Amino acid sequence: EEIEFFRNRRVYRKVPIEQCVKRTGKHPIKVRWVDINKGDKRRPKYRSRLVAKDIKRNARPDLYAATPPLEALKAVLAVAAKGGKTGGLMVNDVKRAYFYAPAVREVYVELCEEDRGNGEENMCGLLDFSMYGTRDAAQNWQIEFTKTLLNLGFQRGKSSPCVFHNKTRNIKTFVHGDDYVSAGEKKDIKWLEAELERKYEITTTIIGPEND
Repeated sequence: EEIEFFRNRRVYRKVPIEQCVKRTGKHPIKVRWVDINKGDKRRPKYRSRLVAKDIKRNARPDLYAATPPLEALKAVLAVAAKGGKTGGLMVNDVKRAYFYAPAVREVYVELCEEDRGNGEENMCGLLDFSMYGTRDAAQNWQIEFTKTLLNLGFQRGKSSPCVFHNKTRNIKTFVHGDDYVSAGEKKDIKWLEAELERKYEITTTIIGPEND
């Protein structure tokens, strides 16, 4: 399933390892499988994720990605609480979010055994989209979700680049990792859900009064 997602999203292009060495002076970044239990001990839900082993060898502040402050959650919860019967709180979890973020750096990764065909022993992957485990993946995702929200009419907060407000629909949103957390009128957050579904594969949870 993970490899199929890689292929469908065209996360990388297969190129000769020689190209990687010539361009970077190094061999491709190694990869490994990580098993994650998205459930619990009673109801396990395991998922295998292929990640790059882009080891931190030096400080790179240019690859920094912000996280929202606690005040962002408090503000969004306050808006939801004031919404009454027509308001709601929505969380949208983007599945494999980093794979939607275009790669900014020239990054090469080794091919895992499951995606290496006959005659591809001397091939590696040149990332077109971000991969979990690379140092700038979170920053690339921040660029991607910011672009998405700005195109939908949101304004970005001045104190935090993870906080957004849509004045037209009066939706307050913050993004933490691969989760969009929003509060507003039920009809407006449902609009946002539909717009996000146009771009990403998401799972949505809405807390608040039921629709009439």
